[in-house]
Amino acid sequence: MPWICLYTSFVLLRCHNWYIVAGFIAYLTWMVFFQTSSRRGGFKQQWLRRLEWWTWFAEYFPIHLHKTCDLPPDRPYLFGCHPHGIISLGAFCNFATEATGFEEKFPGINLRLLTLKANFRIPFYGLYLSMLGICDASKESCNYILEKSFGNSISLVLGGAKESLDARPSHEYILTLKNRKGFVKLGLANGASLVPVFSFGENDLFDQVPNPQGSKIRKIQIKIQKHLGFATPFFKGRGIFQYAVGFLPNRHAIDTYVGEPIHLPKLSRDKITPEIVDKYHGEYMEALKRLFDTHKGKHGNADATIKYVNDNE
Repeated sequence: MPWICLYTSFVLLRCHNWYIVAGFIAYLTWMVFFQTSSRRGGFKQQWLRRLEWWTWFAEYFPIHLHKTCDLPPDRPYLFGCHPHGIISLGAFCNFATEATGFEEKFPGINLRLLTLKANFRIPFYGLYLSMLGICDASKESCNYILEKSFGNSISLVLGGAKESLDARPSHEYILTLKNRKGFVKLGLANGASLVPVFSFGENDLFDQVPNPQGSKIRKIQIKIQKHLGFATPFFKGRGIFQYAVGFLPNRHAIDTYVGEPIHLPKLSRDKITPEIVDKYHGEYMEALKRLFDTHKGKHGNADATIKYVNDNE
């Protein structure tokens, strides 16, 4: 879709009808200087999220969403998604579309999946994401959604760009979470319950070039990430008509489990101490590991383990 949007923009700029060119330039001006929807909950359209092609998308892998407990819409929730994978296709399918039945499984939860702000700087693509209920992952955006009313919730892929560099088929899931505590502070400031989410199979969709810590390729990737804000994993999937090489994801089942919430008190920002943050951060990591250990045997991962690392490991 981003490539289609960029191509459409190129065609409009080369159009010989000056009314169309002027309209497109006006749209670009609005997008760059005045567009705030990505930080204000977006333009979520359920008809777009319910389109049949999302069901086809989910069935390709296939992707399934598993509910382990009820989430009453009497509070906001912060869903933490793991692992990141290469491009978080499980999180997208489950939380930005209705292909796996999120609204039926969790009635009353008005969820927004959050992504990089850079995605909203591509003409038309940002509007498309907003209509799917996707917003940018800025602090302003998170607070706006969580403060709005009960049931309004956000979904963050907490490992971020750094974690994608460790996304490969393996029995060890490397999660960049040890020093990422901002989401806990966000939850405490808004009284939002933390919900651990784990997707088995996310790391099996692509093969990534070996890039161990300390290697030249890893150092280059980290430098690119620091300058551009997003990672550049070197990966391969399958093609349309063959399985050897390509950019399509491999057909591998993704099973996403939504765990039990960790209820946080609502505290004023001056009362959110490092000790309180560490307490709930530890509880969250324990809850995520418990969710992982409970269900890993169902998906051929009986010997799989989770390894928590920080951004420098």
